[in-house]
Amino acid sequence: MQPLLTQQSLDSNLLIGLDEPDDAAVYQLTDDLAVILTADFITPVVDDAYAWGAIAATNSISDVYAMGGKPLIALNLVGFPKDIPPEIAQRVIQGGLDKAREAGVLIVGGHTVQDEEPKFGMAVLGLVHPNRIIRKGGAEVGDKLVLTKPIGSGLLAKCGKSAAVPEEHLQAAQEHMLTSNRVASETAVRHLLKSGTDVTGFGLLGHAVEMAEAAQVQFRFSFKAVPILGGAMDQAQEGSHWPSKTWENEEYFSSHISFPEHLNLYQKYLLYSPETSGGLLLAVPAAKLDVFLSDLHEHGGKCWVIGDVTAGNGITIQE
Repeated sequence: MQPLLTQQSLDSNLLIGLDEPDDAAVYQLTDDLAVILTADFITPVVDDAYAWGAIAATNSISDVYAMGGKPLIALNLVGFPKDIPPEIAQRVIQGGLDKAREAGVLIVGGHTVQDEEPKFGMAVLGLVHPNRIIRKGGAEVGDKLVLTKPIGSGLLAKCGKSAAVPEEHLQAAQEHMLTSNRVASETAVRHLLKSGTDVTGFGLLGHAVEMAEAAQVQFRFSFKAVPILGGAMDQAQEGSHWPSKTWENEEYFSSHISFPEHLNLYQKYLLYSPETSGGLLLAVPAAKLDVFLSDLHEHGGKCWVIGDVTAGNGITIQE
């Protein structure tokens, strides 16, 4: 990784690279146009091949939305076992293709390798105005923190692999993962928001730490305000199917986080648990909050105000 850091100083048009990593790289082409480049892939999170492909595409495209961009073209990234039935492989690819079309993204090629553990995703290129980029940094004291999807998808997906959760909860989680961040992103851009990210593998707390550190502020969350998918709290309390990355996130980010004494361990783990195709976490200036929420709801989006930004550092969880 270290040799790559020197690339940032070689071209002043590279607005976002590895020196201050974000959800995607951004390269400026003209005064009013820049390209966004990102790549992501995931292992199966649901049993249905078509739905997995569609979720993987939604997840990959989300990083462009997290940066305030418009996705344009993509390449498939595929790792399938050599003995995968052709009809299953076709369903995965079709799911990704349909979701890409829904987002206005053209699939223009890709690369496939043999892999014992199936993987599918995309490398995505998008467009953004250089002055409209949404970054992890930029949150300011007084901002309100808004989350556009409930948490719990990673836990429910893991439970689903063990048939440990009711079908209706799995179906709701699947629909959640298939929901695009397009409306939330476009609304954020209309209101000139500067700070945000999408909540994925690092969980709500991990991605919040990234934002707070980049802006050198403190994020204060209300636990009871955080939206949670149906069934996720029960599964968290049962405690047998946590994704392994939950513990990795806790180990890596816990030194930045302060919890209230009464909060149960399983509640803390739910905030650490990785998400798949999660929502956007946005910092909204208080003066813009009401009009932002109204605009988002008018365009069919959902969101929850879960906290605010204060002076300090790290993350504080309140009741």
